[in-house]
Amino acid sequence: MCPWHPALRTRAGNTRETGTGATFGFSALAQAAPLLTNLVLTPYLIHRLGIDRFGVWALILVFLATLTVLDGGVGASLARFYAYHAARADRESAGRLVTWSLILFVALGALVTVLCLLLAPTIVSALEVAPRLQDEARQLLLVLGPLLTFALASNSSVALLQANARFRALAGVSCGSCLAYGAAVIVLIDSGQDLTLLAILAAGRYLLVTVGGLSVGARHFRVRRPWLPARPERRAFWAYALRMQLSGLTVFLNGEIDALVIAALLPVRYVGVYAVGYQASNALRSLPLYAFPPLLTRVTHVFAAHGLPGTVKEFHLLQARWLPAVLTYGVVTTTVVGVAVQVWLGPELALGGVVATVLLAGYTLQVAFTGMRTCFVRAIGRPGLETRYSWCSTAVNLALTVPLALLFGVVGVVLGTMIGLTAGSAYFVVLCRREAGLRERRLPGRWFPATALATAVALAGDLLVLRSGAHGLLPLLLAGLPVLAGLGAAVILLRPSLVGDNATKVCSDTPVKREEAA
Repeated sequence: MCPWHPALRTRAGNTRETGTGATFGFSALAQAAPLLTNLVLTPYLIHRLGIDRFGVWALILVFLATLTVLDGGVGASLARFYAYHAARADRESAGRLVTWSLILFVALGALVTVLCLLLAPTIVSALEVAPRLQDEARQLLLVLGPLLTFALASNSSVALLQANARFRALAGVSCGSCLAYGAAVIVLIDSGQDLTLLAILAAGRYLLVTVGGLSVGARHFRVRRPWLPARPERRAFWAYALRMQLSGLTVFLNGEIDALVIAALLPVRYVGVYAVGYQASNALRSLPLYAFPPLLTRVTHVFAAHGLPGTVKEFHLLQARWLPAVLTYGVVTTTVVGVAVQVWLGPELALGGVVATVLLAGYTLQVAFTGMRTCFVRAIGRPGLETRYSWCSTAVNLALTVPLALLFGVVGVVLGTMIGLTAGSAYFVVLCRREAGLRERRLPGRWFPATALATAVALAGDLLVLRSGAHGLLPLLLAGLPVLAGLGAAVILLRPSLVGDNATKVCSDTPVKREEAA
């Protein structure tokens, strides 16, 4: 039997509980640091670069995000396999995976560099980039390959720390690299001609994460001959990774392609408008997902120790708390995000707030109903279920994006994404119920009044901040206070429903269809 086969069980004593408040806190801090850094730097970069040049930078980041997703599914699969090795205390296999992943990422970066050398003029001319910015855009494309290599390598080191529940160390590495990057940008980026330097600084941040993560996580892997995984191990990994890549393609088609459609149909400044809205909505969507790495590690360890029945029971225990909490948070933040964007960047970018509102509505439903299900199917080695729902979402999105873009511009593009995410999430719920017996509970009786109160408090407070006329980071932080107050009130009202006995009564004896996980 292949040593990576999910049916192989580990000793129960090797399974670690990672669901403590401190673990979630450090996981959140590690993932929030890059988002907070972007929130701080975006107004500065728009001021220094101008909205058109910022649009070019945003477009390069779209290319980077796209290529990061299209890595053969390697990056998305590392956390699961590192966690499986950690559960079995198999440092040699983890070391071979570290070496192999870094070699793959260097090769992918080299390939992208060659393609950019050949195609940069064609790519720039195909997009609506102003003539005065085309030379800078071509220069940025030439550093895209090395930037991609560093970004992917940092993902490998992050996955290693997540899989071994080293969230405190990960938070330190992430925050340190972001502080160094932010300081360097403020000190060195002084004019609109510094786009290439900005890309180099971004690559430096990824390099710091890679070196720091591997240094801190050195005790969790051992590099020795043979340097690379054996053929059966590679075959098992690729079978899993290719399914993850199919899901990753849908991330590209549901998200990054929106910016490419906007660049093709509208002036490049609208890429910047979209980037603002996407950044705000993605930052707020990510807060619940900060719990994803420790939860995936925990569920994977449960599967390694107790198999499918134990994992199904674990899902029901977690989902009974996840759904009402995420829905309340999503309703509140979706209501206020449009106001928050205006507080952050001013009324001239109010359209970015509309983009953020539409996107966050779709993200809320997706995260609430698919978050724990995604943990479940990845942990048990059945990412094909995630792939099926993702492609359903993508098909709906692709069918709607261009017609809605022609009708409503940039808002139409994100409206297609929102509808696609909603349709795909509903299909995933049905699919997991049919294939794995996962069931959804009704929302607690207190959910509606708690959510209504939280929304009213948050919206009233943010409107007062907007009416003051102040804009920037400090007013944005001030606008966050009524949101926190509203969510705090909701937590107080919902807590008895989430921690009581009713939340833990789940169906743990439902049959689960078995599917061989490659």
